[in-house]
Amino acid sequence: MQARLTRFAAFGLVGIATVASNACNRETPCAGRALRPGEIAECTVPGWTDRGYTLHLPTAAQAAAGPRGVIISFHGGGGSRVGANRTSCPRGDTTSSACFASLANARGYAVVFPDGTGARPARNLRTWNAGGGEALACVSGAACRSGVDDIAYFDALLEQLQGLPQLDTEHLFLTGISNGAAMSHRIACERASMIRAIAPVAGTNQFAGDGGACADPVAVLQVHGTSDPCWPYEGGSQSCLENNGDKLAVAPSMEGWRSRNGCTAVTNDTLLNDIDPSDGTSVILQRWAGCRKATELLRIDGGGHTWPNGDPYLDEDRVGLVTHDVGSEQILQFFEDNRE
Repeated sequence: MQARLTRFAAFGLVGIATVASNACNRETPCAGRALRPGEIAECTVPGWTDRGYTLHLPTAAQAAAGPRGVIISFHGGGGSRVGANRTSCPRGDTTSSACFASLANARGYAVVFPDGTGARPARNLRTWNAGGGEALACVSGAACRSGVDDIAYFDALLEQLQGLPQLDTEHLFLTGISNGAAMSHRIACERASMIRAIAPVAGTNQFAGDGGACADPVAVLQVHGTSDPCWPYEGGSQSCLENNGDKLAVAPSMEGWRSRNGCTAVTNDTLLNDIDPSDGTSVILQRWAGCRKATELLRIDGGGHTWPNGDPYLDEDRVGLVTHDVGSEQILQFFEDNRE
């Protein structure tokens, strides 16, 4: 078992529990105190023991034109906030300027990495209750089994963020991978008026697919590989960790957003430049026409259960290929294009 846990360390799933524990020990109530430009702060969410968040603030120079907004990024199932940013870093290099938090800060955005629900004895093997549980799998893990109210957690987190004068919470964006992607879908459904745009990676709208109500339009950029072995592009029960029910395919998830966002059935498809011909992937950007809110899909042909240009946190035969043809820049540009 220990060998298996260590293999997941690169994804931040476990194996770095000591680092995570130290981060939690440094948590403080951040609302109401002065945070320094460029600070990486470990903050509590009052009322939610052992479920704090890490806040990456832009430097004074990066925020010179004023704050651009707040991006909340949800870790994958079995991960934690400690490894969430690393997932987005090319080849796991957290010093790279191409990591998601670094790129977002450079544009003036603050980035928040919150913690899901832990499961004993591995407290940093964390999950989100992203919906499902009837026709579809409830994703994911302990959060589903315990019925944790992650919408209430989001509300408490947002209240804390709204208490920080350095942040522009009027412009709020969501992203995340896998279980975290599904969580961003769910929040967009249940708190649409608070969200400007979402960019889920390798996870679909399990909440709406199992009958959850999604009334209002929200700008959506779905990022998904066609060869994803953990959340299959065509849906189904295949999984990297455990087969606990079906996951919603990309097509019906996008159809739900197309309908809510008032789009026509017509898409404009663009084959993007093959920047790295050796990575085994190609990328097609699909944009639906006539939308009230932008509705787009980055279809990564040949891509796996990975962040674009991110960390290949496990062997290719477990999670598939990483594309280098697109990266976090496309997600951030989508947010920028949908600020208003």
